[in-house]
Amino acid sequence: MLNEKNLPNYFWVEAVTIVVYIMNRTPIAIVHGMTPKEKFTSKKPNVSHLKVFGCIAYVHVPDEKRSKLDPKVMRCIFIRYSLEQKGYRCFNPSIRKLQVSRDVVFDEMVSWYPPLKIAEDGEAKNGDVPSNVE
Repeated sequence: MLNEKNLPNYFWVEAVTIVVYIMNRTPIAIVHGMTPKEKFTSKKPNVSHLKVFGCIAYVHVPDEKRSKLDPKVMRCIFIRYSLEQKGYRCFNPSIRKLQVSRDVVFDEMVSWYPPLKIAEDGEAKNGDVPSNVE
């Protein structure tokens, strides 16, 4: 997941958390086609809120947190679903800040970091940023 969206390795905890979140809402054979969450709560889980990990998320900035000329949205990376409250956890790499919000618009086809360019000698190049590809 991290490699697909070219995210830094420090997001590995978020990637594992979102994998477990999705696995708990996916049917498995051991509980006869039910999801683990459905087996535990006796209710079918709603999956309409699932989004692509690492996609661009435009988080609404409330009126009280901005001035007249400030932008109304903040461009962030969607990294996980909030477990403490209803909303999405998004990370803004420009200011290195996490934010939880329900007012988010997603662009699931776009990633924050551009795709890696493979040079003729097999070395991965991403502008001036060194990266290791195995």
